[in-house]
Amino acid sequence: MKANLRKKCCRYLITFLSAIAVTAGLLIPAQIKAADSYDKDKKGSITINLDDVKLDDTVTNKEGVSVSVYQIASINHDRINISFDINSSLSSTGVDVNDITTSDKNLNAAKKLSATIGKSGITATTKKTDRNGKVSFTNLPQGMYLVEEADGASYGTFSPFLVAIPYMEDGENWIYDVVTYTKGVSNKQGSLEVTKYLAYMNPDTGKLLYLQAPDASYYVGLFCDADGTIPCRKDYVKELKFKGTSSSTVKYDNLPDGTYYVFETDENGKPYIMGDSHTEQYDRTYKCVIGDGKNNSTDNKIQLEGHPKANLKICNMFAEIPDEFLVEAELSIKKNVVKNGQQTTTNDTFYASVYEQTGTSDNLSQTLIQTVQLKQNDTVTVALPVDADTSKTKTFVIEETDANGNALDSDNFAYEISGEGNVELSMENTKGSITLTNTIKEEESESSSEEETTSTEKEKEKHTPNTTSRTSTGGKTGDTTPIKTWIIIGVVAAAVIIFLIIRKKKSE
Repeated sequence: MKANLRKKCCRYLITFLSAIAVTAGLLIPAQIKAADSYDKDKKGSITINLDDVKLDDTVTNKEGVSVSVYQIASINHDRINISFDINSSLSSTGVDVNDITTSDKNLNAAKKLSATIGKSGITATTKKTDRNGKVSFTNLPQGMYLVEEADGASYGTFSPFLVAIPYMEDGENWIYDVVTYTKGVSNKQGSLEVTKYLAYMNPDTGKLLYLQAPDASYYVGLFCDADGTIPCRKDYVKELKFKGTSSSTVKYDNLPDGTYYVFETDENGKPYIMGDSHTEQYDRTYKCVIGDGKNNSTDNKIQLEGHPKANLKICNMFAEIPDEFLVEAELSIKKNVVKNGQQTTTNDTFYASVYEQTGTSDNLSQTLIQTVQLKQNDTVTVALPVDADTSKTKTFVIEETDANGNALDSDNFAYEISGEGNVELSMENTKGSITLTNTIKEEESESSSEEETTSTEKEKEKHTPNTTSRTSTGGKTGDTTPIKTWIIIGVVAAAVIIFLIIRKKKSE
């Protein structure tokens, strides 16, 4: 009977992860007398010692790291065998706590439990490390515990792991006080951005249409295995929200080097097989593939090495366009800036507003869709919604405005604008373009100013002939004949007349 106890215990004991070293952590077959040393009422403890984490040329701070422990299983001793009973709230994880016999099994089981523990209702005991990176949890009932980092502060991160109280160290004695030396990694790790598209491909024409969802959510999960059973960490599921858009992006930060797998999941993190069709709760049938809808595959494997910033595109390909979805059309707006007939650039920023035109010819109205910043002598693209109905066409009005969509005052705007107008888009015609040209009015403005000044001065001379200019040093009569010449002539003439008169008197 004691031999049965020994064999069963050895199978339950934990071999810790490669990143975790436990005091006398080898599993040594227990001696028969090991059963005699077991005390079912004795409490235990877990002490975690954080190793140094290097960041560039420095070592991160080990003090103040929050560590949490959860009792995820109780111990069961029937005088013959010892086993662990997992908490019922965690049974959906599929973790067999009586088969944690390798470091990989420990790591994988801990990750599964860590991803679910927040919804289990199990209360955590959380403490912070001291200046040496040490923290102890004492007076713990016998059972199995999940240890995980609650807040790494500036230290870094370490993987969750499982600890059994008690475990057997030397085949003879039960260890109730567990000591671990835990290796962490820097927060300066790789990242992964996942962008999801919504699309439909016309089976008759092969034309790919991107779809805008007015209000929808989809989910992706990041896993450590190809079957999607081992979450990479607690926040492995992320929500992608669509509100009048055809794409949405989420990001996973601080990912250590390794192999990862991306899956479409439900909101609870249950993965769907990539490439297989399924119907969601709103009766929308689609299959999720790797790619943006153009070049698709089911290869969802991501390999991170050297802390890269990786990107992955996935796409929901719908069997039919959902009733409330719209087709996404594309409008290209080119902005030219011209001076003296030549293309140029300025320090100004330009904007254009796109309006949807509705109503009849005698009662038209415009609704602002969006305002975009333009690129000088370049093109920007605007995504616009059109009906998923081949018989319907939408008219969009494009005008240059300020950043808030307000109309410009052409008299005070330094440019002449040309090219504003309408573009029609539909499910059949999903691409349109327009060119807006701004011509600088500088020279024309100066010329107009000079002409206006000259005209004003002439009007003043016409109506007020005796008025003199404030900047003039002489009278302004409008006669340009040299007056000094006439004065000289007058003086000479007077002298001649006087001379003739005197001569005549003398001769008499």
